[in-house]
Amino acid sequence: MTIIERLQQYKDLEPHKIALIVDEEQYTYGQLYDAILSMEFNNTSRVINLGHFNDGPKNKVLLIQRPSFVEQLVQWLWGLYKGYISMVCHNEMDGAYMDELARIISIEGVPKSADFGVLTSGTTGRPKPLWRSESSWREFFDTQNNIFHINKDTNIFLHGSFSFTGVSNMVIGILWSGGTVITTSSLRPNRWIQLIETYHVDHIYALPTKLRLLVRHCRSKLDSINYIIAGSQVLDRQLMKQLELICPNMEFILYYGASELNYITYCTGKEWLDREGTVGRPFPSVKIAEQNSVIYVTTKYHIEGIPDTYTVNDCGYIDSDGYLMFNGRRGDVINKGGYKISIPEMELYLQSLQGVSEVAVITINDEIRGEDFIAYMVLEDNAELSKIIECIHHERPSVEWPKAILEIPMIPLTECSKVDKRKLKEWYNKG
Repeated sequence: MTIIERLQQYKDLEPHKIALIVDEEQYTYGQLYDAILSMEFNNTSRVINLGHFNDGPKNKVLLIQRPSFVEQLVQWLWGLYKGYISMVCHNEMDGAYMDELARIISIEGVPKSADFGVLTSGTTGRPKPLWRSESSWREFFDTQNNIFHINKDTNIFLHGSFSFTGVSNMVIGILWSGGTVITTSSLRPNRWIQLIETYHVDHIYALPTKLRLLVRHCRSKLDSINYIIAGSQVLDRQLMKQLELICPNMEFILYYGASELNYITYCTGKEWLDREGTVGRPFPSVKIAEQNSVIYVTTKYHIEGIPDTYTVNDCGYIDSDGYLMFNGRRGDVINKGGYKISIPEMELYLQSLQGVSEVAVITINDEIRGEDFIAYMVLEDNAELSKIIECIHHERPSVEWPKAILEIPMIPLTECSKVDKRKLKEWYNKG
């Protein structure tokens, strides 16, 4: 059964069941399916004809450029229905880059087996197009939904653009199960909390960057939350304790994945606390191996054009119990005058310091040492930067001291909810 056929089934069996809530607007499964069928092509999106590569039915790429979450979702589903190869573009992508993306696709083409495209997060560089078959997601939905305790009764809150692979996969996975997605365009955590309470949300899907914002603004317990699903490697004990306080009934699930490979490993919050730094054990049917500290993943649920065993150059090792201990991506290391410093490990250490709410580390060029790093921090109320610096100087060797620690009110995020390190570097270069 295809994704569209699945939605048609829900429209026939439970047309009045709520599929999607965006702020004050509610959409039933019947309304969502009808919106797909009745949608008219919007000229704000761009069509790239691939006829010179592929004379089959799927020879057009639809680049979707819409700020609205509902419009992004409906156009993406409409593309599947009509046989377009749909790709939702990040709202932050400018016209020049859109032109470049269209040119690259026109020159390089798209694998014949592709049903839609996804974009890398673009945390440190420009997003790159990746191509997927529908089955690479669809055939894994039941597995991931079982691990995440997602079913037809699930009310899940998430925030972010549909262009982010993690969000789009989760949304379609929820709809596949017959559950309900609750979201908002608002960046205000108070609005998130209001929606969670109003609609008795039982699941939250968010990266730790968003969870830290949530705990900073939450003044009451969110008793309805049963599960928090987070995808990131930068987790800390303080955040876990804060989440346990405001969501006393929740089970925390951390996953590790990649746009190229789908979900790879997962663990519970308790497992993470027992093995700080782990990202868990493999999902069913997924295998992991380590060679020269590089992680290799074997799965059939990957993008088109790569082998079943593949690496995205993430580094780590597998412990004696089969848990993957994550050390960051190859290249996430600063060579400071010959002394190697892991960026993920440094961020984790700085995040653990009393008074630090959020932290992000960027690398800079240094005339003497070759490379150095800057730490941007969001501090908790009443915390003093001077005392934090004093603590770092007391606990770490001088070679591991940041060249500068800069206090800011909020860490900038990309549309994909990841730290926008390009923007941080721009701020630093501008002084």
